[in-house]
Amino acid sequence: MVKRSLSMMIVVLLFLAAPLVQAYEAHIEEVITDPTVTCKKALRVDVTLEIWNRALDNPYLMGQLWEIYEFKPLYKVTRTDSGIHVSDPSGVTGNIRQIGQSDHTRTFFATGAFDHWAVPSFFTANGVVIFEYDTDRNGLSGEVSLLMRGSNGISRFIMRIFSGILTHRIDNRVDSTLENMQIIIRDIVNEPHKVRGALTGHLLNDFDRVFPNRGDQADGRSKDAF
Repeated sequence: MVKRSLSMMIVVLLFLAAPLVQAYEAHIEEVITDPTVTCKKALRVDVTLEIWNRALDNPYLMGQLWEIYEFKPLYKVTRTDSGIHVSDPSGVTGNIRQIGQSDHTRTFFATGAFDHWAVPSFFTANGVVIFEYDTDRNGLSGEVSLLMRGSNGISRFIMRIFSGILTHRIDNRVDSTLENMQIIIRDIVNEPHKVRGALTGHLLNDFDRVFPNRGDQADGRSKDAF
């Protein structure tokens, strides 16, 4: 149970990044300089820099599209004053906000906890995810760095014990998350009418704001919604 619960902590670290030279608040700097668990992974996405940055800058919209596509786990994403709140069926909850950006980086900070009877309430953690990328012949390539630090001594102790399991689960989750994000982005680029057809109200307005002109492009493909 502990291993399974620990592996889900990375749910709150999905859409994140920024330059390490930037000055952050003390508790964020602590995660970056003294993490409990660290995972670095090569990044390769077949998308333009502009579209990728727009996707990372709008996690609420991407979270709603994730739910529409019925990808697993089925995250519930709501807006907050500074970013988004994320929860999933396992009981993981977290708040995410962007803390920095440049043309080729994005950084987000997340605070995570569990809403589950089997996990003590004191078991919490903070995380920073840094996306660093550059253009190449077929899209973007770079690295994703995930840094997690337990919020208290007991949390850090348990995370260190299961660091190998955590790193393995994080690695798998990053792979599946990036793969699913590429599916959404590919449809936004190639079949925008399909995506727009699944949206109404404020989500449709958000889509047209974040990806302007995509809805006006006749791509000659199926315009059926999901």
